[in-house]
Amino acid sequence: MPVITISRQFAAAGGPIGAALARRFDAELLDREIVAHVAERAGLSEQEAEGYDERLPGLWQRIVAALAMGGPDPSLPPLPGGLVPTAAVQERLAQITRAVIEEAAERGNAVIMGRGGAYIVPRGPDVLHVQLHAPLDARIRYLLARVEEIPDDTRPDEASLRELCRTMDARRADYIRRLFDRDWLDPNAYDLSIDTGSMGIEPTVDLIEMAVRRHDPGGFHPTRPTP
Repeated sequence: MPVITISRQFAAAGGPIGAALARRFDAELLDREIVAHVAERAGLSEQEAEGYDERLPGLWQRIVAALAMGGPDPSLPPLPGGLVPTAAVQERLAQITRAVIEEAAERGNAVIMGRGGAYIVPRGPDVLHVQLHAPLDARIRYLLARVEEIPDDTRPDEASLRELCRTMDARRADYIRRLFDRDWLDPNAYDLSIDTGSMGIEPTVDLIEMAVRRHDPGGFHPTRPTP
């Protein structure tokens, strides 16, 4: 009953990879679901909770993000201004987010996307912390393959997509630094780090599945015979 946490650079194909892993393990997938659970427990709307989340509000940014994550209808409305929570609310939402992730890990058989999962769920024999990254050019190609689905009048150009990747990465880095005082790209936080631009989606899913099934949190044992 594995628990897989996935930290991902924006447009490094984290969405489809996470969804594929959840299907392979018949596991619970927590991504947008985290926002919904947090909002319900905090007595807020999902839009208000989303103002705290690691995602970036704004119309076309949210459209591209939805496509990049394999999300639904790209005609999402923009997040209204003024819904970014105060510091006190942010602290409360951080506590609830941690609780939602801890409970999912306790249940087991879960794929947890982002939100500092690697810093919340302790390492163990049934836990694999994964980091997905890709060169910026590869991530731009990934997004360009998807923006064709967006109407011409809202379709961002390549320069805008580059800025979006940088902005989203900076937002996620700030989220981890603010809540956990850690560098989200530090490889020591993860059991497995994969360049999805080089590997591709399906081979990455295969590699993570193999790692889950052979995972040994005890580390390298040079005298242990290979099965």
